[in-house]
Amino acid sequence: MRFFTLILFFTFTLVALCSYLLLSLNDDIVLIDLLFIEIQLSLGIALLSFFICGFFVTLVLELINSFRKKKLKEDV
Repeated sequence: MRFFTLILFFTFTLVALCSYLLLSLNDDIVLIDLLFIEIQLSLGIALLSFFICGFFVTLVLELINSFRKKKLKEDV
């Protein structure tokens, strides 16, 4: 248990460091044009937010797929 906690801590630290570097190195202002709104964000925040949104969309779709496969396996 202690080994996996250490790995989890290092992984979290690595993700936090990469996020900080992504935010600090990409500070150019970009204009994001959504359907009715235009938003000015720094490039790092835009990249990080779109990455997190994509992560959650992928997670939801994979959960739906896994529940569907489990239900089909139980029916057979």
